[in-house]
Amino acid sequence: MNENQLAENLMYYRKKKGWSQEKVSEYLEVSRQAVSKWEANASRPSSDNLIKLAQLFEVDVDTLLGNGDREKPSTQGEISIGKTPWVFIGISVLCILAYTIHSAFTDIFSIGIFICMFILCIPIQLFLHIYFSNAIKNNSFNGIAGFDDRIEYNICEVKKLLAQIDLHIGILSTVYIFLLCVINGINLKMQWFNGILIVVYILNFITSIEMSNYKMIDRIYRREDDQKRAKRSIPVTAIYTLTLCAGIGITGIVLEAKGIENNTLPAMKICGLLILGIMIATVGFLFAHSKIKKWNPANTNDNNK
Repeated sequence: MNENQLAENLMYYRKKKGWSQEKVSEYLEVSRQAVSKWEANASRPSSDNLIKLAQLFEVDVDTLLGNGDREKPSTQGEISIGKTPWVFIGISVLCILAYTIHSAFTDIFSIGIFICMFILCIPIQLFLHIYFSNAIKNNSFNGIAGFDDRIEYNICEVKKLLAQIDLHIGILSTVYIFLLCVINGINLKMQWFNGILIVVYILNFITSIEMSNYKMIDRIYRREDDQKRAKRSIPVTAIYTLTLCAGIGITGIVLEAKGIENNTLPAMKICGLLILGIMIATVGFLFAHSKIKKWNPANTNDNNK
């Protein structure tokens, strides 16, 4: 290996990412002068720092040392979702078709149940799978909720998280579509149970995403400050989620207990109160979230000294 190859590659990949020497030094927790010496071939990074540099630039260590193709991406970043989610999408579509055909012949077809299953399958299960697949394939994450260009992410771990969430959404949606299909297809007359299923689905959907994010915080974010901010936002999101689900659940119970029919004035009043409550909770959530984004853990540490 050419002695200057490592130094040249360090400078090449740093500039390719558009980062300064100071930014790289912050991630490695070394001085900027140390990075400058590595790029000037005045010294060499330790084995641990070499591994961190490879992860930072998303290349193999051998490639960084000059033993591989500099333009070849690291195999660590080659994450794909696979075909499994399509299997669950296919099962969901079959369940919807089975319910539609069966209920039409038995005269128990419900447009409300059909719409619920359709929404779970197409806008949620299918759309999110296509969206996540394209994000992973094209390294484009700006449309993902919570993604911020100003934050340094471990892109490989972000892709793993999206693949994990996509698979979970596929399984979750298929299970609930199947339950709606069976319960309403055999006409068990458990309309109240449909509302419970939807509320539980929403709760499971949101909490599973939050739990997946929480478990991977230390791997997704490169900087410790960003990790602390992300962990601080988890309780706020959890409270917001529980508030929404509680509001929807209470609304459903009131409508069912009092026998209030849809498209009536009492139903519209109750739903109006629900929407107002959701708006207030959302404003509070956004306000708390904005304060967390501005919160600086370093200043807190300094004040505690």
